[in-house]
Amino acid sequence: MRRPTRLILLIALPLIAAAAAYGAYWFYVAGLVRDAIVDWAAARRVEGITVGWDSYAIAGFPGAIRVTIEAPVFSNSTATPGYEARGAQLTGEASPWSPRQWRIEAPQGAQIAIQPGPDRAAVTIAAARLGGTIAPPAQDGDGMPIALTAEQITMVADARVTASRAAIRAILPGRKVSHQEVWFTSTIAVDDLGLAAAVEPLGQTIAHVDAGIAVKGTIPSGPRPAALAAWRDDGGTLELQSLGLLWGKLALAATGTISLDAAMQPLGALTARIGGYNEIIDALVAANTMRPGDAQFAKIALGVLARPGADGKPELDAPITLQNGFLFIGPARLARLPHFTWE
Repeated sequence: MRRPTRLILLIALPLIAAAAAYGAYWFYVAGLVRDAIVDWAAARRVEGITVGWDSYAIAGFPGAIRVTIEAPVFSNSTATPGYEARGAQLTGEASPWSPRQWRIEAPQGAQIAIQPGPDRAAVTIAAARLGGTIAPPAQDGDGMPIALTAEQITMVADARVTASRAAIRAILPGRKVSHQEVWFTSTIAVDDLGLAAAVEPLGQTIAHVDAGIAVKGTIPSGPRPAALAAWRDDGGTLELQSLGLLWGKLALAATGTISLDAAMQPLGALTARIGGYNEIIDALVAANTMRPGDAQFAKIALGVLARPGADGKPELDAPITLQNGFLFIGPARLARLPHFTWE
């Protein structure tokens, strides 16, 4: 055998062996993923949850592991409230070196239907496109980070609400914690939130709203009213880390803490910077939730607290209070809060 031939073999054989080892590894991980899908679906069915699809396939060799599920469905009629989620196609992609970290996409969109409750209509939420990521917990006991974006969203219940885009990031609960520890965190941002009807003088479209929350204390499983009552009694609170709103001339930024009172209604203390606060009062009058005389008094009271902002327009740095079923800004009682049944 000539020296060039031997040299080629010396170079090629390790490469061939490495390629064969990688191929064996890729198909081994793909098999683990296939088993995990089947086992997870079987475990959910034992819990009374419906999990199904028309077909699924695993491909992507030699690169990423790609799972494609046709016509997936996930529903739970025993939950409170019951729900069903459907889509035309769901894809997931992961690196063979990190098979627990997934990029997911529903390129043709999806929808979820939520059963009606005693005091509300059924809810249907549909999106033209979904995408997101799921990552493993940093360590045992930690929550699971997820991120989801949705485009062209429509929500129909008693009324119809739309949005051009929504983005949610959350760390799902990983373990039971005390009321002094964070159990769940999430941020949400929504653009072009179209309301069912215009609220004058603010208009029908909220340009942007975002919020960051942290739930302290564990909310137990079970019927929602009882679970929330147990969370409240154990000292649980919702920390509003940020809240931003741009709606017509109204601009609001707030932080604070919200809990539940003895009647299971919101009880909160926030601090806020508000621009366009007169527009809030005018909107409440237009909606017949505030009398013109009370509105005039509120404008005077809030005007005393206002200061010129960076653009010269008045801004209000004031406490916002949720108490006894009402919303207060500073000393002015502005509106009655909706009554929550938590069903």
